[in-house]
Amino acid sequence: MTIARSLLSTCALFAAITGLAFTSSSTVPAADEFKGDAYPLDTCVVSGEKLGADAVTVVLSGMKDKNLDGTQMKFCCAKCEATFKADPSKYTTKLNEQIIKAAGTYALTHCLVMADEKLDDSAKTVVFHNHVYKLCCKKCIGRFEKDPTKYAAAFDSQIIAAQKPGYKAKKCPISGEGINADSTDVVLGDRLVRTCCAKCAAKAKADPKATIAKVDAIVAASEKADR
Repeated sequence: MTIARSLLSTCALFAAITGLAFTSSSTVPAADEFKGDAYPLDTCVVSGEKLGADAVTVVLSGMKDKNLDGTQMKFCCAKCEATFKADPSKYTTKLNEQIIKAAGTYALTHCLVMADEKLDDSAKTVVFHNHVYKLCCKKCIGRFEKDPTKYAAAFDSQIIAAQKPGYKAKKCPISGEGINADSTDVVLGDRLVRTCCAKCAAKAKADPKATIAKVDAIVAASEKADR
């Protein structure tokens, strides 16, 4: 009887442990299941080391600062990943400064929160999901940070509305299939990219630089053929 009970206890413990393991792994998003922009830097924010082919790519989840959840990050090693997650506030200011520095010219002319306010040299900058947004004042920064998803979606909508009428690429940069009214639109940085489907849109987001280069090549080839 004692042996039987011992075996049952062992089996129950094993089931609990493996069940926990499966539950934990299922809640961790894959490296390409991020929100916003892909990690835009070529260095590790913790060590400052150049990222190589063996860089650790993760999507943050379960963070104390919920605005970090869904953000794709890359680290030079697992130790730096753990260091960042242990105290992200120690690195986010540095990270955001580097993202802002690496960003190109801002595409919109007006504040996302107060749409009538035109942006000028006094505009304030905020980073959400690796993307840079500009707002007219500190008060608007506070309103943005209370519901960043809402304003990030507004940014994408404005980019799509502005660029879609003059979009020149007639093929999906991922599959090579033709673009039509049912195509999936995705915003990479400040550029609209039209893809044939949601699956291709996800692949486009995973490597924005390569995707935009492909779009430009498609346009260039089309223009050359029309000459």
